[in-house]
Amino acid sequence: MAQPNPIGEQHLGIGDIAVDDGINDNDSALGLDSWDEDDTKSLSSSVLKYTWENGRRYHAYRDGAYWGPNDERQLDTEDFIEFAQQHESAEVIGVDLSPVQPSMVPPNVRFEVDDVSLDWTFPKDHFDFVHIRMLTGSIPSWPDFHKKVLSHLSPGGWVEQVELGMTTKSDDGTVTPDMPFAKWEHVFTIAGEQMGKTFLASDLAADSMREAGFQNVNEMRLKLPIGRWPRHETLKIWGTWCRAFLADGLEGFGLRMMTGVLGWTYEETQAFLADMKRHLMDPKIHGYVEIFRVVAYGQKPSGKTQA
Repeated sequence: MAQPNPIGEQHLGIGDIAVDDGINDNDSALGLDSWDEDDTKSLSSSVLKYTWENGRRYHAYRDGAYWGPNDERQLDTEDFIEFAQQHESAEVIGVDLSPVQPSMVPPNVRFEVDDVSLDWTFPKDHFDFVHIRMLTGSIPSWPDFHKKVLSHLSPGGWVEQVELGMTTKSDDGTVTPDMPFAKWEHVFTIAGEQMGKTFLASDLAADSMREAGFQNVNEMRLKLPIGRWPRHETLKIWGTWCRAFLADGLEGFGLRMMTGVLGWTYEETQAFLADMKRHLMDPKIHGYVEIFRVVAYGQKPSGKTQA
């Protein structure tokens, strides 16, 4: 099996990002709601089990195993069937904690409700390719998890992991320590420690794969701008979507962590999230987050199954 082509191999998002001097303060007044319905595609879902906290819906199966909500606002950011459509000859299996996938799917794809941190029901040496995305904060032991992935890959198979970093940075000093971004990172660091499920998966993935026994492990870090401030048109598009993803997802990302794990009041949480959103929408702040391991490829050595 040939090595997959990494996203972003055109080197966008690597190195300092040039700023578009034509962006002005009026951009901060642009709302997200006006284009959210038109520019994103919601996935219709069949919801069988769920719980509600602070007006957001979460999976009920193994409640707490994953920290994020499963309501449609969060599912707007995910496309579960794109890979199957692009690889019609492959059998694609999606695993999630909630039965929230579309009812109409291509014939080569199916979804299962399970917790990937538990023992897998699939045979050993079964998969040619395993894609892991945004499991930060949900895995008790990354080395154990990657060993599990390795045992279920066929010899020569590949694993790809994509995680979003928690740190907001800037190349020009417009992101400063007194902004709420630093507190946001601290919140998730402390919450992860209390839950025993680190939110630093982006920093641990590559070494964990090597420890598990993968070979040819490579990692890439791309800067994903927040907002339309980059000069490069493609980065401007990336930034527009990133800002929408973060601003619309702040409540879903933070509500359970802050109220349920750290003991914040609902009002305290909403006030902090409003401050975060205000800073995300400020065009004078040239912030970015990093996508780590895009792509963190690791290949299973040819030979017998790893124990």
